[in-house]
Amino acid sequence: MESSESLAIVGKWRDFTTGELLLTVPQPWGIITIAVAGIWVSWSVKYMKKLLGNLVLWVHLHRHKSRPRPRNNGDDTEESLLLGDRSHTSKRKDAQPLAIILKEKSGVRDLFAESLTSKTLDLADKGWLLLFTLLISALASSMIVGGYFSTRVKLDGPARIASERCGLWVFDGEKRSDAATRAGLLDLEKEERAAQFAEDCYGKSSSIARRCNVLYRPKLPVRPVKYTNDCPFQNKICRQNQTVTFSTPLIDASDIGIHSPMTPKFRRSTTCTPLSMEYPYIQNFTEHGTTTYYYYYGEKSGEDPPVNYTYKTIGDPWDRLAPVYDVFAYASNADDSDDAVWRPRAELTVPKYSTLTILFISSLRILYKERSDDPIFPANETWAFPGDPKPWFRNSDPRARPLACINTIEVCSPDETMCWNVNAPSNSGIPDETAEFTLLYAALFKTDIYFSIAKRQGRGLQAQKVVAQYFSETLGDDPWVREVESLVTTSLARTQINAWSVASGEDSVHEGKDGYISLTDKYGDLCGKFKYNPLGYHSLRFIPFVVMLCSVPALLLLSLEWKPIEKRVIKILGKAKGVFDDLLLKLKVRLAGSRQESNDEELDQSPQNSPSPPNAAADESSAGDVSAPDNDTDDDTTAATQGQNQSVSPPGANQASVPETSDISDKEEIVWKPLLWMGLLKLLVLFLCLIVKVIWWMIRGIPKVVRYLKSLLPTSFGGG
Repeated sequence: MESSESLAIVGKWRDFTTGELLLTVPQPWGIITIAVAGIWVSWSVKYMKKLLGNLVLWVHLHRHKSRPRPRNNGDDTEESLLLGDRSHTSKRKDAQPLAIILKEKSGVRDLFAESLTSKTLDLADKGWLLLFTLLISALASSMIVGGYFSTRVKLDGPARIASERCGLWVFDGEKRSDAATRAGLLDLEKEERAAQFAEDCYGKSSSIARRCNVLYRPKLPVRPVKYTNDCPFQNKICRQNQTVTFSTPLIDASDIGIHSPMTPKFRRSTTCTPLSMEYPYIQNFTEHGTTTYYYYYGEKSGEDPPVNYTYKTIGDPWDRLAPVYDVFAYASNADDSDDAVWRPRAELTVPKYSTLTILFISSLRILYKERSDDPIFPANETWAFPGDPKPWFRNSDPRARPLACINTIEVCSPDETMCWNVNAPSNSGIPDETAEFTLLYAALFKTDIYFSIAKRQGRGLQAQKVVAQYFSETLGDDPWVREVESLVTTSLARTQINAWSVASGEDSVHEGKDGYISLTDKYGDLCGKFKYNPLGYHSLRFIPFVVMLCSVPALLLLSLEWKPIEKRVIKILGKAKGVFDDLLLKLKVRLAGSRQESNDEELDQSPQNSPSPPNAAADESSAGDVSAPDNDTDDDTTAATQGQNQSVSPPGANQASVPETSDISDKEEIVWKPLLWMGLLKLLVLFLCLIVKVIWWMIRGIPKVVRYLKSLLPTSFGGG
């Protein structure tokens, strides 16, 4: 399995496992984006410094303005009326040296030098300037933090796999044919791939290889091994009652890469124990000096011809002169109705729909460093090697060692309310024909530990990897438990690889050839529902990416001065109001004109010689007199009024209205100007106050409405 074999879907999507919005892009755009982001973030520091400097300037000027000097009554009062308040002028003048530095200096080095060597600042202002310098330094340091977080925007994955043909294809042709042989080699390849993945990704001492990171999760969780001194079978068929169980917690299907908002879950358990080697389970017959051992742990009805034993070995494996292990595996079917190759004997009872795997392990000509009483890998007999003073040990028992394992795989609904065995024909009504369940079932296909070693046989053992020529390193304590753990992790790795294989359509090349059939076509389209970490693609966290892009423009806008913007907004609103008033005036004129036309029509329809009402002429004469005002009289009155107003003006008013003078010129005086963010904050506060007022008016109006509604109700019923 190589990540380059499949492509990824480019674009925005949501990872339902983490809930993050991601943007998948091909290389090198991910790296280019992060490089540009670092430069982009550095630009924002300039505007952040401007915002901070403006805020500090406001605090500084406001601090000086809010402390007026006390004045005495008498002459000072008269001076303030005539010449203005010299205390405020002095305060503004005292604030200017630091204000000029805050306005003109922005570099940390310049600010720090001014805070130490400036001759225009007093001690308090130097302290304030030093504090401001520290804030600017912290802000500059934040650029490093911002650069770090900009790199966190990019992920090496995940991405959705892009495939036009997805599904599971299996061989269903003639078993004794060339096509069946090729299918067996393909199964061997998948088994080898899963074993290598398990060794790289589930090993305790080895570091996680790059191939592990291709999948969404490098490995699936496994609980610590559980040791018990009981037998999971009947009639004392276990040897020494040594049992180990490896199990997983409930695993979400998204951990194997299934991409969906609602994913099912699964868990698996494997319980293994060495079997008894006593009669009647193992029997031997000697003929012509050759001993044959028969292992009666069930019959093989699928053999041609059928036999009543499970396995047989001939002679002593030590004499075969091969430094290897010999392994044969058999597995029971989950359903009794199936045509099983091997049917376990009655003592080997397993839970319903679980499967049983039995391994027969023989060590050939292998010498061990140390003695071992392991039930599967014994080394009990001393062997003197010529020229080596230290003794070696070998297995003196020619019989193969039987190891039986119970495999149980359960699938659960997304809400975990119901679970069922994956081999069960029905799941009690849970709809499991969706694409998510189909992908999970296909991923769990052929993942019993039987399929972890059936094709590799002896070379699939961990013990074989420490054999050099005829010598083996020490296997340590309980090597058979370590072998079981290796088979379990290989099964988990095959589950992960199966999910990738189905989603990528790896086996679609066999469609319609060599007896292969599809098991998933009837369950709909499975493409686009798998995520992994492919090479050649990057995923960006979409929301942080957008925030990062908008940070510089937003800071630029917020650092603009508010007053010019406010004037432009007011001007635009004034124009809009003028247009609205013009439209409203035109509408009123049209309405008045239509009314006048209707009145004229009514007058035209009235009788021409109708008698005039009494005193009509007198009223018209009076009206004419009233409508003609005396313009000369009005002008004289207005002039007199203006003269009176001027005569009552207090002495010295003209002198007081003259602008005050100060020692600070207009060019030198620094005046604080609000920025855009402060204006927006002010508008927000006003808007919230308006909402509160409206709510308050509504609350106050509710009792009045209630009283009005009560007044409409009749005071009594019945009677009459």
